[in-house]
Amino acid sequence: MITYKGYTGSFIFDEKENLFKGKVANSNYPISFQGKSIKEMKQTFYDSVDEYLHWCKKYGKIPEKPSTDSTE
Repeated sequence: MITYKGYTGSFIFDEKENLFKGKVANSNYPISFQGKSIKEMKQTFYDSVDEYLHWCKKYGKIPEKPSTDSTE
């Protein structure tokens, strides 16, 4: 798992596609990311969270606060 700005990303490695694929685990909004390397995957995670926050600001939406529920 990786964390950025309170959002936690979980990921898997898809051997078929040779790609790391992930999603934000503590958000009901679908935030996904992927990369061919761990470095690339982490950067797309950071970018995806930033894009979500930017979208919320642009359209006057209140960003969903990350859940702190450890069962997610």
